[in-house]
Amino acid sequence: MLVGCGPEVSEEGPESPLDKEQAEERVEEHITETATTALPESLELESFGGGVPSACGSNPDLVTVSKRYWLRGLESEDNEEYVEALHEYWSNNGYTVVEDLRPDELFMHVRNDEDDFTMSVRESAQGSLSLGASSPCIDPTGRVSSS
Repeated sequence: MLVGCGPEVSEEGPESPLDKEQAEERVEEHITETATTALPESLELESFGGGVPSACGSNPDLVTVSKRYWLRGLESEDNEEYVEALHEYWSNNGYTVVEDLRPDELFMHVRNDEDDFTMSVRESAQGSLSLGASSPCIDPTGRVSSS
């Protein structure tokens, strides 16, 4: 669940011309590219959330697509370093930091400047990191106008 991490809702219509399948592919691309570029090779992605489109505000025709993974194979005592590596990657690759709760919490939420997809990293109470991505509001069929 990406509570508080989704895109801003537009009542006008979809914020992206992508359809559901294209948005799902792009979510996976954001996660895979970020994880494989910024984190150690020992990393394994374990899916645990998302995949089911969620309603986007009060417009029942629009949805957002999201996916979340546990980051396995990483040493939890190095979580601060991993989150900093993600911050560095995002800052240098076209993302804007929307929210950064460090040092109080290991949580960061960013938005891609090019396609408005959002990503977040968070540490669980047990010390595991998770990485997720969400699409902007889309029409599942790819229509640009919600009329």
